[in-house]
Amino acid sequence: MKVKIFTEGGSEIGLGHLSRCSSLYDEIINRDIEAEFIIYGKIDNVYFLEDRQISNVDWFSEDYLNDNISKEDYCIVDSYLAPKEMYKTISAKSKKALYIDDIGRLKYPKGIVVNPSLNTDDINYPENGVTKYLTGSQYIILRSSFVNTKRTNINENVKRVLITMGGSDIRDLTPLILKKICRKHSDIQFDVVIGNAFTNILEIEENKLENVQLHYNINVKIMKELMLKSDFAITAAGQTIYELLATQTPFIPIKVIDNQKYTVNSIIKHNIVERVINWNSTNLNHELLVELNRIMDYNYRLSFYEKYSKLIDGFGIKRIINELLEV
Repeated sequence: MKVKIFTEGGSEIGLGHLSRCSSLYDEIINRDIEAEFIIYGKIDNVYFLEDRQISNVDWFSEDYLNDNISKEDYCIVDSYLAPKEMYKTISAKSKKALYIDDIGRLKYPKGIVVNPSLNTDDINYPENGVTKYLTGSQYIILRSSFVNTKRTNINENVKRVLITMGGSDIRDLTPLILKKICRKHSDIQFDVVIGNAFTNILEIEENKLENVQLHYNINVKIMKELMLKSDFAITAAGQTIYELLATQTPFIPIKVIDNQKYTVNSIIKHNIVERVINWNSTNLNHELLVELNRIMDYNYRLSFYEKYSKLIDGFGIKRIINELLEV
């Protein structure tokens, strides 16, 4: 038995797929089952992929799939790029296939579709009799370090803020936040997470202030510690949001790419935040300052702590792999 995970990511695509698929990979390995990452994209220096079995190839071809999938293989696909024909081939060639989809991208062939989101009401998946759907918060994918994590205190006054714009900061927002936010609040320590796919590190370092600590290519343990130490975070509206929820860390979300729209809709519907900022807003600076002033209020942050603590139980990965392997 072997589980093969087909996905994409890297400096030009982003690290969201790689991050959540690495959690699935680890769950499989922990069950003493062989797993393989098959990744399209430039993944040089993506630190969290170390010590994993990886094939860094262009797998978007019939020839590759026909040559590398057998009837003994279980397959997981997490892609915004693969055409429907690739899914059909993977479904036909494998013992069983599972597809991660949080945007309703395709009508899928035989297999399991997982939408690991807080709210899936905006997506209508077609019933075809051969596709099983696993949707909602019970399937949210968390890295194992974030399971059963609880915040122990809420500071009345804001002392520390986390800034995390994903693995690549594709909209070059970190330097802007340093200039417009960190400079105005010299009494607050800002922890800025820099991924190894950032292309703006020099600009960030040039705008570093005394109240700013830069953290390069940190592991999951340090990320969790930073969240728990922070009074709130300014974050891209991607997978990091679920880890902030798991650590009960209030946050200001910024939508940086169109495929985050369903995540954005779900956190608004659950009243997790009052608004989400769009990266290309003409009033971006003003909107950031408005949300910053709002989240500085102790009672406001306390109210969200109470909401966050009941949203995610942390067992989504186990449920997903159980369904794939029919445990």
